[in-house]
Amino acid sequence: MKIVLRRCLIYISISSMRTVLILIKKEFIQIFRNPILANLITILPLAYLLIFPFSADLEIKTLHVAFIDNDNSSLSRDIQNSLKGTKYFKIIEKSNTKEQAAFLMSKDYVDIIVEIPANFETKIIRNEKPIIGVTANAINNMKAAVGVAYIQQFLGDYIYSLTKESIQETSIYPTQIHLSPSRWFNKNMDYKNIFVPGILAVLVAMIGSMLSTLNIVREKELGTIEQMNVTPINKWQFFAGKLIPFWIIGMVEFGIGLLCMRYLFGIYIQGSVILLLVFAAVFLFGMLGLGFMVSIFSRNQAQATYIIMFLFIIFILLSGLFTPIDSMPVWGQTINIVNPIAHFTEILKYIILKGTTYHDLKTYLIGFSIFAVIVNSINIALYKNTSH
Repeated sequence: MKIVLRRCLIYISISSMRTVLILIKKEFIQIFRNPILANLITILPLAYLLIFPFSADLEIKTLHVAFIDNDNSSLSRDIQNSLKGTKYFKIIEKSNTKEQAAFLMSKDYVDIIVEIPANFETKIIRNEKPIIGVTANAINNMKAAVGVAYIQQFLGDYIYSLTKESIQETSIYPTQIHLSPSRWFNKNMDYKNIFVPGILAVLVAMIGSMLSTLNIVREKELGTIEQMNVTPINKWQFFAGKLIPFWIIGMVEFGIGLLCMRYLFGIYIQGSVILLLVFAAVFLFGMLGLGFMVSIFSRNQAQATYIIMFLFIIFILLSGLFTPIDSMPVWGQTINIVNPIAHFTEILKYIILKGTTYHDLKTYLIGFSIFAVIVNSINIALYKNTSH
């Protein structure tokens, strides 16, 4: 009796898996027969990976500087000539007075105004501390902040070199503290190292939610969902047949993204690749469930697109991809508690750039697993009510 029962269970399992495989095959055929989905799967990831990391580079290449010299000394002229010799600063010659510089800044021809005070060289010789005025065009706050930092670093290095020359000439050694800065995890401060992992997180989320949503809603419009509801398949088989194809596509896209990150952008994965894939797999499963939930409440593709885009705009803007989460207001940080893209972006940075291990990230993995189970459990309950 036990042998017969065991054989029956094995037969049922094999039969169920055969049904799931048939549904998966049907889903793949249907996906690639749809030109919109096929183009989104192939063109969209390439556009994100090849365009956004280069176009969204926050590195400042050139700063237009108005140099106002109220001292007209050899020292102030040397500072101006040194500024001209750098690759970041371009001196605007038609800005000799404060009025001219202010006019040029009002027309956005000038990013930074550097004003050398009168008696600057005399105060330096007397070991006083003259104040150099630095005014930034803060219409672009990022450029203004970076520009002021560049100017401060330049002036600091210049004064330090000037002090070294004075020491060599007078043999007087004043007490000084010299800072030796270093940068961990992103040595060259390359913004692509931060932006590319964020793009990967967005790609996985989009494939996991948007594409699956559009595919399922399209079937609702065509009536094929209703045809499947009357077939003798279990609900878990239906869900597996719908989710697994997009899960496979999402993981393949993620793998291609990792290869592009390595060979196109030169970003090496410092942590475990297996841990990275595990997180991506669980995260993708949860985003698939979110997309399925949107499709349940949507009557057509236009409605589904509006809903999913509304969610994505909020998730992406608050994900920390463009603005550090710590700099957000309290309400933004509160929303990010339930923002899966924000957490996944942080995880990718931790594993790729810092080499963080599972021991430090297990709380995130538990959270993602709970999120995926809850969302898909809700989908099963809701789909039962909407399909009969």
